[in-house]
Amino acid sequence: MADFSLDELTKRINELTAELNSCKKYGLVWDRDSVPEEVVLKCKTNIPLLVPVPDSNVSAGTLNNVLIEGDNYHALFCLNMVAKETVDVIYIDPPYNTGKKDLNYNDHFVRADDPFYHSSWLELMSNRLKLARELLKDGGCIFISIDDREQAQCKLLCDAVFGRQNFLCQFVRVTSGGKQDSSNFAVTHEYVICYAKRIASFKANKIRKQDDPKKYPFVDTDGRKYKTQLLRKWGDNDRREDRPNLFYPLFYSLSLGKISTTKFEASDLETFYPKRPNGSDGRWRWQIETMQANIDSGLVEFRLVKKNVEMYEKIYFDPDDVSFSPFDSVIKDSWPSGTDNLKDIFGDKTFEYAKPVDFIKLLLSMAGDKNALIMDFFAGSGTTGQAVLEMNYADGGSRRFILCTNNENNICTDVLFPRVKTVITGTRPDGTQYSEGIPANLYYFKTDFIRDEVNSEQAKYNLVEKVDALLCIAEDIFVETERNDYSSHFANGDKHLFIFNDFYNEERFSEFKQRVLTAKGTKVVYVYSSDNTVDETLFDDPSVTLKPIPSKIYEIYKEIVEDIKRGE
Repeated sequence: MADFSLDELTKRINELTAELNSCKKYGLVWDRDSVPEEVVLKCKTNIPLLVPVPDSNVSAGTLNNVLIEGDNYHALFCLNMVAKETVDVIYIDPPYNTGKKDLNYNDHFVRADDPFYHSSWLELMSNRLKLARELLKDGGCIFISIDDREQAQCKLLCDAVFGRQNFLCQFVRVTSGGKQDSSNFAVTHEYVICYAKRIASFKANKIRKQDDPKKYPFVDTDGRKYKTQLLRKWGDNDRREDRPNLFYPLFYSLSLGKISTTKFEASDLETFYPKRPNGSDGRWRWQIETMQANIDSGLVEFRLVKKNVEMYEKIYFDPDDVSFSPFDSVIKDSWPSGTDNLKDIFGDKTFEYAKPVDFIKLLLSMAGDKNALIMDFFAGSGTTGQAVLEMNYADGGSRRFILCTNNENNICTDVLFPRVKTVITGTRPDGTQYSEGIPANLYYFKTDFIRDEVNSEQAKYNLVEKVDALLCIAEDIFVETERNDYSSHFANGDKHLFIFNDFYNEERFSEFKQRVLTAKGTKVVYVYSSDNTVDETLFDDPSVTLKPIPSKIYEIYKEIVEDIKRGE
């Protein structure tokens, strides 16, 4: 910290006192002015963009997934310009800020004795969570793994960003072993905080449970398996006086093997009434008409036990009968560790903080359907990507993912990317077989910038030449088939994306239009517009959807910059 004179310190203390007196009385407050984040400030004068890295693309299926290498704030900023309200589920495992070189803030690691230890972490998380919230659909949710050091701060921060009313659950993940902390306690847990974007629109999934066929030991005449259940279930409401109409006799003949609600001729006919264990009058389960119908259909069985008849209902096994129950807020982790998951791919190469793949699968199964778009902007070693791919393989789903990470210590190029590539292709980096592979595509991008010009029209014209990657993500069409200095063409089967950035040249546009009309299938065409309008008569073709660029993208950029300036 810089040296201050007494007058300067006094002035600063007075400023902070005034700020505290004027701020909200409940909630999270940190010294934002003392920890401005450089990656955020850079966006005030530079427009973040994405640059494709085609040599690192993986094409092995039809589902398109995205990997963005670079600061995750810049990645989130880019996605906000084209993909707001498109993400179903976000999972993140941010740095826990232990003071042990795990939080890199403004190109230096924050030490545990740093006076702005928590402020730095909060500023980093606040900047990213605000952008992440805008990417979620109304019915979407976010899961955040966190430990004791920042759990309290994280909960209050999420209350501020997502709203306290949108809090869903705080899960406790209990691990099999623990590390001893400075208080001599073995820590065997961490947390997962979960918020909805709008709780009224959120719908949680439930656990699908199916009976075990081994529990059904009997086979009926039609081949169906069944088990039996005693018809009388004793309890306070099983008394005769509670349901008098369910108290009636049954007539049974052992020699005939017959039972009925009406009396019939038999030399050994006996009469039975429902009795409670204490000998008092009880009741049958069904009314007399239903009882006789179930006797006639064979739904019930009768057994003579100690000179008394016991009635059993047949419960058939239905392989399509699935019950549902909610997820438990305490997660007992007994899966292979994240380290073991990585060793399966890399051998001895490990990533210290990797979460188990099965743990991430459990979280992702709680929200979103089989077509969900899932995002992780602290992607680390790529566990979320592997989890999504394996979930699709298991249930035939069409989930997709967006992973964002920097390349600190080559984590992206040496761990995340080869890991996801291995899961998709089934071939490890060393050439050995890992699996049969899981069909999918992966498109690799890096963050970049262009200068925001003082002249907004010039800025827009510079931007339109660099937005291809953003538009590919917006339209989920990635395969480049043609490019020149004024247009580009991407395709995905019979879906086409055309981009034209020199609208003022009529000759070039005429040639471009002909290429669009020749293409077979549905076509999205972007043309340059400085005011976010487009002439719908340019293409008289129902297969063409015409959209303007880059005015809307530039407007969103300026809106986010204004939020930065206001400290929001």
